[in-house]
Amino acid sequence: MIKRSILLILVPVVLSAVEFYVSPAGDDGNPGSLEKPFRTRQRAQQAVRAAARTTPIHVYLRQGKYRLSQPLVFGPEDSGSDAAPVIWSAFPGERVTITGSLRLDLKWSPYRDGILRATVPAGLNFDQLFVDGQRQVRARFPNYDSTDPLRSGKGYQLVADGSNRRYDTWLDFNPEIFTKKRWARPETGIVHAFQSHNWGNLQYRIRAVDWEKHRILLGEGGWQMQRSFGIGKARGSSSPFFVENIFEELDSPGEWFLDNASGALYFMPPPGVDLKRAEVEVVVSKQLIRLLGTPARPVRNIIFRGIRFTGTGFTFLDAYEPLARGDWAIHRGGALYFEGAENCRVEDCQFEWLGGNAVFFSGYNRRHTVTRCRFSHIGESAVAFVGLPKAVRMYLTWDDEEILGKRWDELRKDMDLKPGPKTPDFPEDCSIEDAEISDIGEVGKQTAGVLISMSHRVKVAHCTIYNTPRAGICINDGTWGGHVIEHCDIWETIRETGEHGAFNSWGRDRYWLAETGGPQSMEKRLVLLDAMDTTHIRYNRIVNNRESISAGSWAIDLDDGSSNYAIHHNLMLGSTLKLRDGYYRKVWNNVSVGPVEIGFHVWPPDSEDEFYHNIIVVSGARPGRREPTTALIRPVRMPEKYPWGKRIDENLYWNTNTRRFLAGDFDWQQWQSAGHDRSSVFADPLFADPVHGDFRVREGSPALKIGFENFPMDQFGHRMTRIEPPGGEFEGTQLVTLRMDARGGEIRYTVDGADPTPTSKLYTGPIPLEHTATIRARTFRNGVPVGSEATATFIKVPKLARPSWLSGLLRAPDVPLGAQSESGRSGRTWLGAAVRNVRGDPELIEATGGQDSGVFLEAVPAESAPAAWGLRRSDVIVEVNGRTIEDIDGLVRASRRGVRTITVLRGYRRVTLDIPAAARGVR
Repeated sequence: MIKRSILLILVPVVLSAVEFYVSPAGDDGNPGSLEKPFRTRQRAQQAVRAAARTTPIHVYLRQGKYRLSQPLVFGPEDSGSDAAPVIWSAFPGERVTITGSLRLDLKWSPYRDGILRATVPAGLNFDQLFVDGQRQVRARFPNYDSTDPLRSGKGYQLVADGSNRRYDTWLDFNPEIFTKKRWARPETGIVHAFQSHNWGNLQYRIRAVDWEKHRILLGEGGWQMQRSFGIGKARGSSSPFFVENIFEELDSPGEWFLDNASGALYFMPPPGVDLKRAEVEVVVSKQLIRLLGTPARPVRNIIFRGIRFTGTGFTFLDAYEPLARGDWAIHRGGALYFEGAENCRVEDCQFEWLGGNAVFFSGYNRRHTVTRCRFSHIGESAVAFVGLPKAVRMYLTWDDEEILGKRWDELRKDMDLKPGPKTPDFPEDCSIEDAEISDIGEVGKQTAGVLISMSHRVKVAHCTIYNTPRAGICINDGTWGGHVIEHCDIWETIRETGEHGAFNSWGRDRYWLAETGGPQSMEKRLVLLDAMDTTHIRYNRIVNNRESISAGSWAIDLDDGSSNYAIHHNLMLGSTLKLRDGYYRKVWNNVSVGPVEIGFHVWPPDSEDEFYHNIIVVSGARPGRREPTTALIRPVRMPEKYPWGKRIDENLYWNTNTRRFLAGDFDWQQWQSAGHDRSSVFADPLFADPVHGDFRVREGSPALKIGFENFPMDQFGHRMTRIEPPGGEFEGTQLVTLRMDARGGEIRYTVDGADPTPTSKLYTGPIPLEHTATIRARTFRNGVPVGSEATATFIKVPKLARPSWLSGLLRAPDVPLGAQSESGRSGRTWLGAAVRNVRGDPELIEATGGQDSGVFLEAVPAESAPAAWGLRRSDVIVEVNGRTIEDIDGLVRASRRGVRTITVLRGYRRVTLDIPAAARGVR
């Protein structure tokens, strides 16, 4: 036991505090002292309520697991004050877990084929089974692929067809590769399928299976994201899917099935698991702690410190709500849930193996901090700040327009034009700082490490975010800005979705008039009514070197309507920045290195955008492509008049592939003649040490002459105990560096997966690994842990499947100077109009709202036949005379037979034009 003297050294705030102690071995009849602790958190909560609030109150949880069948609720009566907070803390040096799981003592008997059977208590229902701390797999087809659990692995198949429209009612499977078993009770099953456009995934209960038609009929579900697209074919492929919770599919080690009717639990244990000795747990609660108050009577000044939170249930079939006009829908819940609270902190905690969101700030919340926490194996998002719709003066959703058939333009009539929020029901002045977030979105794919929606002045600082299916950080809407994203380290994102960024935002607020997007559907005078304060993205390292699943894949993606942003002093590697339609974006002093062109998409003529003092280097080929990139900037649907924006100047550009400048079809002279970059340079920036990640420029660099300022390259990410790299596969020898917690001390570590203790090996320098190993490291001061431990698993392989993006950068082959720009390959003319194929052009797909085929109209001269027919610049032709148009060749063939009708995608709407009879003969 740690002596009280050490405890007081570690926690000076409690020198005059009231202290209570809780232990799994305690008794609620005890006084709650160190020697005679309480047994339950509920008893400690009663003691806190009865205590005077003149000094801090500290509730220490002793080592062990605290199991909850329902969440522990804190109300205003549990509050502390600024001078006397209420602190719920793990006893220093002890491992304390709060879990929503129940431990079962079961009697197992053989069933068949290596499957064991046991009977669970009557009425017990659960969706997760853990054995010795590891989540097992609910029986599924195809079987779970532990070597590649993502959509790219063998654990998914592609649908043969589907309705491709929410809410889906069916999907077809390929009988040649689908299961050959017949399911006695298909209604127990759940379908997990990606949306056809790869923006997220959907879950449905199975209603029935038509084995003759090879069709699964779908029941309730499909609310897990917005937008009209569902399960089916698109983008040249179709939705990956799997089915779980089917008894007949229990055929692989680690799989299980619960028969709710009989209470029989079936399980095929993995090799080496002895169920007579193993700890078997099932999840029975979806939330662990709820803080519930109101703006008038909030919960205040409660701190949670040093606790591990785990074991919450899946929420994907619970209530979801569409989230403004971002693409998201959310379940408003989390393991820790705050609503109507002020001045609370979550410190030095761990969140892992959670079925839904980890920490959720809903509605009215003020001045909260989540700091020095680690998140891993999270079913949905790690941390969410989400206001209530009633706080928004004009709240619209995609479901309104696309699912419910309500017209946005009708809903906007007589809308409130006052600035700012309508009510105080939103998070403000909250922060997440110094966090490590990894392996989130294990169930829901339209998720993020940090989500911000309908919030004001949220700070995300020193966060390390990786292994996510979609964005690392997502700002869902422009209400109400003022956020700060700084000193973050983000990589390995967008692993299972497409058309997104490691940082992603939307801003479809009151000024964004219609569902079409683009400059014709924005009202500039309304922008700052919602995006009141500037959002800063600064001093971050953002890496995106994955092959795009569909359309564009960015480091920083300011998507539809994102406005009032300042983006500066960021290092973007592998990909770069996209600026879509919006206003008041200032981009300066960033470094971008990789094979992706800067994306300038759909700016309004008076955007007020500024782009200056940046270093833009294009090098290598995009992942999945053979040809090195030749252009530095890719404009799509930009204004016809030049120059664009308020200022594009004093930048440095360099292309290691071609040694020449291209911006779309503009060469350097044409680009400058259009009024852009007249004081900029095209030259090698002379990076200091790019091989070791130092992208500062050396003395004498031409970048310094155009106003670029070097910024630190060693302050990205969290400052807790850190393992670099954070695990993964390696060839040969892997050198591993450990960094101690910023609060100081010494690092002790193990390489065999054992707990690090004050007597474990002392870290003195990089660790060479020759074999697969799990490193666990922790900072200690005076023999007492400082913060949580860091864990990373390194797997030695004969050959890396995905070499570092840096190797491509260093070995980028030259392209002949006369090589054609990628952006100009498919451009042609048709009846006097300039046209381009959409298919195979990620930026064009993205800029046209996700349409993946058809013919894009780049220019429609007034004297041309297409103009006389009513076609417009930026339309996408998708049908002629009712027949689908895939590309320019198909359009030419169709027009030769006479044109009676043309259907175009105009923004997000299909518009059919009837061609006058006198004009139909045009060829």
